[in-house]
Amino acid sequence: MKKLLLFLSLLAFLSGCTRVFVDNDYRYSTHFKKYQTYAFVDCERDTNILCEDVQQAIQYQMRARGYEFNAQKPNVFVNFSIYYDRLKYKGYEQPSLMNWVSTEDESYLYRPIKYELGRGTLMISMIEAETSEVVWRGYATGIFNKASSKKNYFKSIVRNIFDQYPLLATADKTQKSKGNIIY
Repeated sequence: MKKLLLFLSLLAFLSGCTRVFVDNDYRYSTHFKKYQTYAFVDCERDTNILCEDVQQAIQYQMRARGYEFNAQKPNVFVNFSIYYDRLKYKGYEQPSLMNWVSTEDESYLYRPIKYELGRGTLMISMIEAETSEVVWRGYATGIFNKASSKKNYFKSIVRNIFDQYPLLATADKTQKSKGNIIY
């Protein structure tokens, strides 16, 4: 009986320590080096402060990577969605984005993976303005937990997603960012 209680206590403790899963997908045919400017997709916003916090955190991450906001003629549109329920999602097994950009090796795998994402997922998408195609998508799931009420928590989630996008916009070329971009 004591072992059963100990096991149940441990299980309850571990379930309270939900880990946030972060990953990203991108399109191989994308020429990331040409992107310099961005704008946000006009979308319906929640009335809560969460959406405003997420958009400000995305703006910070884009500026930190050298992207300029240009509502008139952006290279990419940025969109984000917050899913409160569980979600089925098709991602891809791919090399890191930096490996792809530096080699553009066509022999890399691009195998679909089906994910069962938990409750609370934030997806951030970059959509090429010229083609209207999603070229990069970063996501974090399990974002609503005990830590989600802490100050700057969602800024941290957005930063963790953008850690999957280590490219900087520059006048001539895209470079790898040096270290993590932090607040």
